[in-house]
Amino acid sequence: MNERNSRINRYAVSAAVAGLLAACGGTSVEDGSGLTPDTSSSLSHTGVVSGTTDSPPQAAPPASTSTANADSPQASSPSSPSPVTLPASTGPSGQDPNAYTLTFHDSFDAGLDRSVWNTERTDANIAVTNYAVKGGVLKIWPARGTNGEFFDRTFDTDGHFSQQYGFFEMEAKLPKGKGVWPAFWLLGYRDGRRPEIDILEAYPGGVAPWGAPGNDGVPVPMMYAPVVWNDREDQAGYSKVATPDLSAGFHRYGLKWEPDKTTFYFDGKEVYSLQVRISDPLFPILDLWFGSASGEPDASTPTGESNAFEINYVKAWQFK
Repeated sequence: MNERNSRINRYAVSAAVAGLLAACGGTSVEDGSGLTPDTSSSLSHTGVVSGTTDSPPQAAPPASTSTANADSPQASSPSSPSPVTLPASTGPSGQDPNAYTLTFHDSFDAGLDRSVWNTERTDANIAVTNYAVKGGVLKIWPARGTNGEFFDRTFDTDGHFSQQYGFFEMEAKLPKGKGVWPAFWLLGYRDGRRPEIDILEAYPGGVAPWGAPGNDGVPVPMMYAPVVWNDREDQAGYSKVATPDLSAGFHRYGLKWEPDKTTFYFDGKEVYSLQVRISDPLFPILDLWFGSASGEPDASTPTGESNAFEINYVKAWQFK
């Protein structure tokens, strides 16, 4: 899993650039124009629920083994399987809802809340608009930047929402293609530490069983990895979770994070558990990057909205 160090390094560099821009009063070159921001904290859209801050607070299962380009928010929306929408009051998939209190909820019903989600840590120098919110779904798609190369797109809640322990869940449909590397993960940095929990990392363009050719010959994601890192160079463990084609429909990816244990879920079913202690508050990240075990993108990699990483919701709960 050497790609993790590449991931952290790339994120750290982009974060430093974003920090410099903010300090100078600037913004990224690509500002997401065409999207309607919404700063409501209502649970019907985005909620950092009252009492939650950036300080730490006082289920048939798949097989698993441990060890012309439409890069514009105005592009027509392709047809795709409908996501399954949960009421805001519903608990995590496969869990007793009475054991949890909802602390964060974004179902993107009213657009992208830029007071919650940062995207300046994207490769701003070359980025074009390759995301949109349509029909209550955040879509992020492969695109070539102004230099003709594929670029990483990152969304995170750093500075707006983080949490210590609890349950985190995303419902999403993944993109396909060589080089595509979608992920849903949690990160923290404090006193030089870099703990990380990767709830989902997928590599459609990787060698089997990571991916397999679809009917059109384009590789689709057939496996994903949950990974836990104690620190920058200290991997606690990981698993490979075999799945159906993750680009064919929406699935739920969950993490139950306890003081001495992490348990991962796919569509409400437990797929991997690890005894580990991570106590720093962590913030969620959604990204569509390129490379690593998925290979390098090329002319065969589908671009545009029809091949989007589609996120129906991101939620977090705290234990009662």
